[in-house]
Amino acid sequence: MLRSLLKVQVRGFSCARIVLATKNTNVTPAINEDHTDLAKELVSGAPKELITERVARIYQEAKAATQSGQHNTETWKIDWDILNKGNRWENDLMGYQSSSDYMQGTILKFDTREGAIRFAKGQGWDYYIQEPKVRRFVKKDYSANFYHSKGPLKHIRTK
Repeated sequence: MLRSLLKVQVRGFSCARIVLATKNTNVTPAINEDHTDLAKELVSGAPKELITERVARIYQEAKAATQSGQHNTETWKIDWDILNKGNRWENDLMGYQSSSDYMQGTILKFDTREGAIRFAKGQGWDYYIQEPKVRRFVKKDYSANFYHSKGPLKHIRTK
């Protein structure tokens, strides 16, 4: 009995909207306010320097040269330009490279290019789009290694 009681409480907690909708309580819906005139850093919580001084890059990652699969090539990503050398130093304790750039390791992923552009515009960021290179597949035959051609030998054997 205790187990069924716990399930009801957990279910009720996770489905709060349904529970509120079934009860006859006077819950007022949230008022939609227009926030388009607010400064972007007030809405997003990001520092002002991110909007005024940084440029975001929107790109699609290339396929790894060592792999034949297409993993991580469908998503579009946003990252930021690298700050100058004045913001980097060597940590005295461990010898690691340190940085004051808080956006250095941040990469945002999106399903579509338009989604990434919409997000960057919504945050008020300056951005540029790096178009992916078109991959070409050239079919190669093993026998092409042994075609006759004038000039020096293709295969030089030392033994």
